[in-house]
Amino acid sequence: MESGTAHLMEMLTERINKLSEKGKWEEAMNASASLVDKARENLEGGDMTSFLKLSEALETRGTILRQHGYLEDARICYLEALEMLNGRVEFTESLARVSSCIGVLYDMVENDNEAITFYGRAIELYERLGNEFQAEIADIINNLAFIYRSLGYFDDAEKLFLRGLEICHNEYGTEHEKTATIFNNLGALYLASGKDEQAKEMNIMALENRLEVLGKSHPDTAQSYSNLALSQVQTGDIKGAKESFARATEIFERHIKEESFEYASVVENYVEFLRQNGHEKEAFNLLKRSKKKLKKVAHH
Repeated sequence: MESGTAHLMEMLTERINKLSEKGKWEEAMNASASLVDKARENLEGGDMTSFLKLSEALETRGTILRQHGYLEDARICYLEALEMLNGRVEFTESLARVSSCIGVLYDMVENDNEAITFYGRAIELYERLGNEFQAEIADIINNLAFIYRSLGYFDDAEKLFLRGLEICHNEYGTEHEKTATIFNNLGALYLASGKDEQAKEMNIMALENRLEVLGKSHPDTAQSYSNLALSQVQTGDIKGAKESFARATEIFERHIKEESFEYASVVENYVEFLRQNGHEKEAFNLLKRSKKKLKKVAHH
């Protein structure tokens, strides 16, 4: 492939990324179609660069289509890219990335078997490349663990989350969003599997991390307060649970336009908790306030 053509394709890819960041999806899809067309025009028989450029263009278009909800069209793009890359050792990184993308797509439509297959393949391919891609592996592991959790395979999910935690700790350190996310996910897993004290400990660690990294008013911090509250209920820490529920509700209320679903969810749990512990009037007032807030958001 000529350098001028390669440069033009790089510029198109950059334009697609910028359009996507700005939420201009229709323009991004049109640009991605042009990118694929240009790559096809310049596909040359034995030129490895032209093969790679076309597979990358297909991957880019597939991701835009996937993000915009055109899942079958996205699958076709990804599978064509995969077919081009298969059997070419020099394209292992691209093959791993496309395999991961297909895993995400199947995950979205809850085709668990295919998602597990492609996630597993992506991890295996990234591992062949050495330690350079540990961050990518951690992200895939997290997705894979969620599938196993949803299927009720808690032991398998735990092993994956723990491996992801080890990678995130080594790559980013204790005080990082991704490390906090793994703590959070482990807490949810332990709560679902009846390991209440372990769940509480993981949720405390996630909360401490998010307070340090994101601050006391971030929605993710509110999520950690909410999760901690649920584990505190299970361990009998009624006073602590009430404080955590109240804090989560307060933070989500500040972000109600963007987090209306999360706000409604934590209020529902908080109201149930208050009623179960004899605070009927407080539960009534909270529910009344939340309905008013949510109604206001819905009309804007």
